[in-house]
Amino acid sequence: MRMMRFLWFWLALGCGALSPVLLQAHEGPPHDDAPRPATQPVGASVAELLALARQMNPERAAAALEADAAIARAQGAGTLPDPQFQYLMDTITKNHNGLPGRLAVEKYELQQTLPWWGKRALQQGMAEAESQEAQDKLADVEAEIALRIKTAYADYHRVHLSMDQTAELRQIMRTLVQFAQFRYAQGMATQLEATAAEAERGALDVEQVRLGKERGRIRSRLNALVNRKPDAPVVEHPQLRPLPPPATLDYATLLQRAQAQNPALAMLEARTQAAQQDHQLSGKAWYPDVSVSLGLVQNRNAGEDNGFEAMVALNIPVQWEARRAKERETAAKLKAVQAQQASEQLRIDAALQETLLSLEEAREVAQLTQNTLLPQARIALQSALQGYQTGTTEAVAVLDAVQRLKRFQIDLLKAQFEAQVRLAEIERLIGDDL
Repeated sequence: MRMMRFLWFWLALGCGALSPVLLQAHEGPPHDDAPRPATQPVGASVAELLALARQMNPERAAAALEADAAIARAQGAGTLPDPQFQYLMDTITKNHNGLPGRLAVEKYELQQTLPWWGKRALQQGMAEAESQEAQDKLADVEAEIALRIKTAYADYHRVHLSMDQTAELRQIMRTLVQFAQFRYAQGMATQLEATAAEAERGALDVEQVRLGKERGRIRSRLNALVNRKPDAPVVEHPQLRPLPPPATLDYATLLQRAQAQNPALAMLEARTQAAQQDHQLSGKAWYPDVSVSLGLVQNRNAGEDNGFEAMVALNIPVQWEARRAKERETAAKLKAVQAQQASEQLRIDAALQETLLSLEEAREVAQLTQNTLLPQARIALQSALQGYQTGTTEAVAVLDAVQRLKRFQIDLLKAQFEAQVRLAEIERLIGDDL
């Protein structure tokens, strides 16, 4: 009996160990980019949020379905119309009551319409161009979503750093308030010094509350982009994306990449091709379509043989004004799309140049602030605190030093955020990451 329990124990243990393996083998290899549960924090990196958006963003899903529909539509374009089967009862005599009586001839006919040479190829080309436009629209939607995610992620990082810096300043102000209250109790300072220090600390408390609410709003924005609940957890301290080296931000090189990969330009190029096919198709409307039919004739009269009949029919394109109007319409549409394409090209050229200059400016401002202004401001604040502690400096000097440090910190975060936004806009313009 003990041996049987021992065997059952090891059998159950083995099944428990093998069940995950069997389940994995049944379901296939694991996917690293599987959607996270709503209770698990996301956002450790921008790449993780972009992967989630590709799977879960509803706007991207709608664009993908439209692209699939356009692909399916292109696969069925350019085919022949369905043939028609016709059954004809001919030569029906009257009976003595004047009603239809005896049927003399029956005809079975199969008819097929054949568009004029070249029409089907143009229809197929137009559908393929529209399909390509839908796929480029999907890429454009993905690029726009990526821009929004990168911008919101940089804003989320800015708020967290601002909260950390505000907490540091609050600790400094608490120390200053203690010094001011001690000096006031000893008769070494006025009540105004203690009141001003306390008011500055209260302002920092208000700032911390405001930043906390702003963090919640940005979290909701990020969750909406990846189709999660607004209050779903996001990683508290995200990692800021590193800026590319200045050598990789050459305007001529990036402009070539934008011309080759920008999804909005590609979408307009596909739309231009579709408009060209449609304009050529309107010119083909002057040529008639051909209908051919082949039929079987069955005679019910005695002594008469059965036979066949064939027919060729042409539609006569006599509605000239309608065809001229269609040609003018398609020509105007083609010129309009070409004008949009040229305008978009100019916009991308100017936006790329402007964004590169803005990125360069933000990078230089951030470097100067971080390497020069912030260290000097910290030294000045430390000296002011020491002087106030020893009685050689007044409280107003410490408050000025705190305000100066806070202003430089804000300038640094603003420049870093600006650089991240400009980087995301450049990647949006060139249609790829740097």
